[in-house]
Amino acid sequence: MTQANLVLAPDTRAPSKARALLASVMPDQAGSESLARAELALSEIVTNAVRHGSLGVPGPITLLIERSDDLVTVSVTQPGPISARPSLVNMPDPWSTSGYGLGIIDGVADRWGVRLDPPSVWFELKL
Repeated sequence: MTQANLVLAPDTRAPSKARALLASVMPDQAGSESLARAELALSEIVTNAVRHGSLGVPGPITLLIERSDDLVTVSVTQPGPISARPSLVNMPDPWSTSGYGLGIIDGVADRWGVRLDPPSVWFELKL
């Protein structure tokens, strides 16, 4: 099993840095649908951590990637609390320009979830 960690500043560069680490853990998947799906889900949860996780609570975002031959697991821990357990039931109106992140993660990941302590979102993809 391969494991990689990265501490990210909660800024606009965080998603691209996270994707670069993911690609380095999945070099055999370059150009594959699996890597594209993982990058999309990772971008969504890192962006959410930047936008919502650091509100009022300054601090870094922690990324953990675990890779085996047939599975990649990603966990993003944010500095601030998750205000309420996220739900797909509360999807935005069709004309909204944001709020679709969990729906995207649900659509591309094989499994995903939320931990309240520490506040984090994780997903798994079968390769």
